[in-house]
Amino acid sequence: MSASGKVKLDAMVVAVVGVVVAGAIYAGASVYRSHATQSAADQQTIAANDAMQRLRVTLDPNQFVGEVKRAYQIAERNPALLAQLHCWCGCDVTDGHKNLLDCYRDTHGSHCAICTGEAIEAERLAAQGTPVDKIRDALRDRYENGE
Repeated sequence: MSASGKVKLDAMVVAVVGVVVAGAIYAGASVYRSHATQSAADQQTIAANDAMQRLRVTLDPNQFVGEVKRAYQIAERNPALLAQLHCWCGCDVTDGHKNLLDCYRDTHGSHCAICTGEAIEAERLAAQGTPVDKIRDALRDRYENGE
C-alpha cells in the first residue's frame, strides 16, 4: 500500500471512530435527558400523591359513634370538599384550623356540634349538586352565629 493510501485509510478510520464517538455521546445525552425527564415526572407524581395523602389524613371514623362518626366518615370520604370550607365554630382562632377538614385531623370535630353539622350539611348539599361556593354561603348563613 502506498503512503497516500495509508494516509487515506488512517483518515477514514479516524472519521469512522469520530462518527461512532459522536453517536455514543448523542445516545448517552438522549438517555440522560430521558431519565432526567422521567425523574422530574416521577417527582411530580410523588409530590402530588404526597399532597393527596396529607389532604386525606383524618382520624379513623371507627373511633366515634353516631353523628360524629358520620362526620368523620364524610371527612375521610371527601376531604377535598371539606378543605374548601370554613369552619364557623371559631377553631380557626382557637386551634389554628385553616378549613373544616382540619377539624377531622384531630379530635376537635368529635366534640363540636357546629363542625359535625357543617360536615353533614356540606355532604348533603354536594350530593344535590350544589356548587362549593353555594355550600360555603349556606354554611355561613346557618353557622356563623354559632348555631
